[in-house]
Amino acid sequence: MKYVIGIDDHDSYKFGCTTHFSVILTSYLYKNHSTILLDLPYLVRLNPNIPWKTRGNASIKLIVEFNGTKKELADIIFSYSIEYVKDVSLALEHGRKPGIAIMEYDKYITLFDKLYDFYIKGISDIIPIDYAKKFAEKNDIELRGDRGIIGSIAGLGMSGDYTYELITYRKKENWLKKRMINKDSVKRVDESTFPLTFANYDYINDTPLITPHGTDPILYGIRGASIQHLIKAMELIESNEDIDFFAIFKTNQSTDIHFQKIGNRFYQETKKVVQVKNVRILEGGDVIVETTDNDILFVYKETGELNSAAKLLKKGDEIVAYGAVKPSIAYGKIIELERFEILKLYDLELVNPKCPRCGGSTNSLGKNKGYRCKKCKYIINTTNKSTKNIMRNLSLGMYQTRSYRHLTKPIFLELENNKPSFYEERKFLEMYRSTLYKLDYHL
Repeated sequence: MKYVIGIDDHDSYKFGCTTHFSVILTSYLYKNHSTILLDLPYLVRLNPNIPWKTRGNASIKLIVEFNGTKKELADIIFSYSIEYVKDVSLALEHGRKPGIAIMEYDKYITLFDKLYDFYIKGISDIIPIDYAKKFAEKNDIELRGDRGIIGSIAGLGMSGDYTYELITYRKKENWLKKRMINKDSVKRVDESTFPLTFANYDYINDTPLITPHGTDPILYGIRGASIQHLIKAMELIESNEDIDFFAIFKTNQSTDIHFQKIGNRFYQETKKVVQVKNVRILEGGDVIVETTDNDILFVYKETGELNSAAKLLKKGDEIVAYGAVKPSIAYGKIIELERFEILKLYDLELVNPKCPRCGGSTNSLGKNKGYRCKKCKYIINTTNKSTKNIMRNLSLGMYQTRSYRHLTKPIFLELENNKPSFYEERKFLEMYRSTLYKLDYHL
């Protein structure tokens, strides 16, 4: 019988990773319970603004065939889950609360619209655990575990545009060692595979972007739009350690799905047209943009090109602001920008009028008292300033942070033209199944 499985919260800030657990779980189910993976695993990024979740905030979705009941499958998976969080990730010691959710595939298809709505809510809002439990009860979803059930249910509903991520995993004896990835090899990946792989290297800070920084099991992850090019990239990357195993996930990363449903409450994403009232550059380089609607837009120094562009904004400019609504001690509520689109640039400047007699420049005689020519001393009885066009070192269009969030779509990526090859996915899935059967991992 076919089932859809959601998994979440199996990592910790020290060890383990939910994706890592999903791979070894799939291998365990395959070898010990004849459970067949029917599609590539899904890496489902959820609301990136939840303060108590990791920056990536990801759950996993698996579609499998299992010869048994939903309850039996849930018991098998959760038993293995408890072993992993106790012995591998130490998640329970670090306050994590793993969970799983399982549906029969036929009901999953029938109820998909409801699941998709829950998924979008999981990306755009905060979901209370009681709401998740009631949703599961109404829709015949088998649950195990604690808070992780929220992300697990949300993961079931992922649909729409997707990209891929290839993730390589380290041997356990290397988890506490520093990752050593050859920088030049990552640059060669860009030369050979961009734009079908992307976000591999930060050329401003001269550092790879594919490696995490903690002691989790991931060696590196490569994002892209082609399985073939991801495999090629893996073959090009040079490291001082052997890969234990790897997996390719379908993922909602780089799709902008977090802007599908916007709001104005804390930890929601927002997208709105605003007019600039004032721009302030703080000590250290962060930028505050105040709008005529009294919004406070924060553009952090780390956003690179976005921060540089924000410094050039002026009063009267009209932009579309994209960002996360966050609480602030100083301002009450701010919008942390990840991009903005310039719709209109105010390219006029008010200046003192020219002397109508000799064309010289003028000085103001005081408020509403007119102007005096500096050269011929002619007095102009007007209170109006003149306007002149000024050059702006900005252009209309989109400006985006250099530091991509997981869900942020790169400007160059055209998802509507990205139609992954079904044949390519099937071919890799067949190979991946054999890899899972050979995987020898012991908790």
